[in-house]
Amino acid sequence: MMKRIFSLFFILFASVNLTAEYSFDFEIKENFEFPYAQARAEANKIIIENAYLAYHNKSEKLKACWKNYSQNKKIKINITDSFIKKLSSASRIYRVSFDPSKIMFHQDHSEYHMRC
Repeated sequence: MMKRIFSLFFILFASVNLTAEYSFDFEIKENFEFPYAQARAEANKIIIENAYLAYHNKSEKLKACWKNYSQNKKIKINITDSFIKKLSSASRIYRVSFDPSKIMFHQDHSEYHMRC
């Protein structure tokens, strides 16, 4: 009986995704000599635009506040475990995935939404 309960608990625990990973798809518009480098630059831009997710859940209002707050500011971040993937070999569409809890800011920006 105890073994069965433990097995059920383990299966349920393993099936729950404990990370808050977000994915964004984007397209590289032009033919670049180094398309992966261009895709990486676009992915970094997307991560910075969505860095507010490290502080709050996804919200269009908070995203707009973050965009206004971060405009013309030098915001330094370190992020680990971000991934970029080309969705098909025939297209120029990529997907960037990252976990906002792995974004480390060099300064505290958690009160950005107070300026909206």
